[in-house]
Amino acid sequence: MKTRTKNRIRKRRGMTIVETVLAMTITAMVGGAISTMMAAVSDELTTNQGTRSSLIRAGLAQSRLSSYIARSHCVLDLEQTAVTLWLEDSRDGNTVHATEIRWIVLNNETNTLESHFVCFPDNWSEAAKLQADTEYTTASNINWKMVLKSFQDRGLSCSLPLVEGIITMEFTGNEVSSLDTTLVETSMSLSVMDQIEHTNTAESIRVHQIPENMEN
Repeated sequence: MKTRTKNRIRKRRGMTIVETVLAMTITAMVGGAISTMMAAVSDELTTNQGTRSSLIRAGLAQSRLSSYIARSHCVLDLEQTAVTLWLEDSRDGNTVHATEIRWIVLNNETNTLESHFVCFPDNWSEAAKLQADTEYTTASNINWKMVLKSFQDRGLSCSLPLVEGIITMEFTGNEVSSLDTTLVETSMSLSVMDQIEHTNTAESIRVHQIPENMEN
């Protein structure tokens, strides 16, 4: 009985130097592989995040521009970094009033695309607002930038940011005449996570309507 028990007892021994070195080598190789894999994953996540941010910014730019262009009646003026829109005929007169205009302008100081519009103080009476809401009945000799400036100089304008981080941009239309334009294309270069991303959008005016007495 004792002999059988002794045969079952296995002698324990420590690891040799060769086994220790081999184990350390394998551990180092596995650790290096894991580090490489984690670095690759990190780079992929950074790339994906940059792509995702670019897509979000592009989608946001298109959505905000679309909300103005698509519902507008017509384009009053179109320049490289600005578009002036007759947004709506709120007075139902088929003529342009100051409060119906939206100036979409690139602010070169803040690199932000902004929407400017005429707004009156809340403490003004409706009669005073109607009187100050200038009506424009002809297309000739109207400088729409100066129209906006005249209201800004009197403190009668407001603005909203649309797209930030713009490096370069250009508006183009499908017609030579601004009033005849029914499709507005926008090309922008945006700063996204210290990289420059390019985006192009196009939006059409759903119901094109030229104001009375403004046909070219």
